[in-house]
Amino acid sequence: MRSDSFRFKLMMLYFWTIVIPTVIIVFFLPNFFQKLLLHQTTQYTESTAAAFTKNIESYLNELERLTLTPYFDSDIMKALKFKAKQDPIAQLSPLEKLKMDEVLNEKFHNFIRMSRKDISGTTLVTSDGSIYAKSTGLTASVNNYPFSTTEWYRKALAAEGSAVFIGSHKQDYLKQPLETDVFSVARIIRDPDTELKLAFIIADADTGVLRNLIQDFQFNVNATIAVLDDNQQVVYSTAPLSPLMRKSVGESSVSIVEDENTYTVIRRDIGTAHWKLVFFCQIQKLSLS
Repeated sequence: MRSDSFRFKLMMLYFWTIVIPTVIIVFFLPNFFQKLLLHQTTQYTESTAAAFTKNIESYLNELERLTLTPYFDSDIMKALKFKAKQDPIAQLSPLEKLKMDEVLNEKFHNFIRMSRKDISGTTLVTSDGSIYAKSTGLTASVNNYPFSTTEWYRKALAAEGSAVFIGSHKQDYLKQPLETDVFSVARIIRDPDTELKLAFIIADADTGVLRNLIQDFQFNVNATIAVLDDNQQVVYSTAPLSPLMRKSVGESSVSIVEDENTYTVIRRDIGTAHWKLVFFCQIQKLSLS
């Protein structure tokens, strides 16, 4: 009996000192640390996403202000008002018309030169159909380009003078466009007194600007970062988005699982342009090996 009792005590001792701690280590601690890692990663990424969103909003605000430049230049506004008049414009002498064109070309050139270096081009379309385009490559606009038929022109017209942001697109309105895509801000310039439409202006920025902004941040996790426009089309992404990633952008899920990888999804609204910033952070699984 004593030997059985002693054996039982040894078994209980082994159970409490070896088995139970092993079960805790094998099954419970990895799950605990996995959740802790997920929480810390999410907090860090959310703070990074907030900072990155502010940087993008700040840049888009500067881009938007560039399109207001004609309002602050009396010579440009005077030339635009002359071009907007239907009858008087025909009565101007050839010299007066040439002077107006020189004003717009010269002022527009200065506008480009003094603006940010990452602006790849701006185009001004006056109400009489004249086009004044300047770009980093000093290229001209495509002859008779149908600006008024484009979706973003109609979008700017509907905004009634407010700025509208255009997602990633080609500069097909320039004879020598950039090889890479650009994103843009556009607006209709109106006469402050009569509300008459004077011109349409569009300023383009290379999508590489967003890449440079992202490179300013250091990440301790494997993450894919995407900027999407108001139509949920990708403006820029650090890596190609899978179909599942694209689908999850418009949903409210906080995580997705793809190819045995778990991603935490963090979304931030870029209020200036009604765009969206999305982080797909891959969560590494803990291993005891």
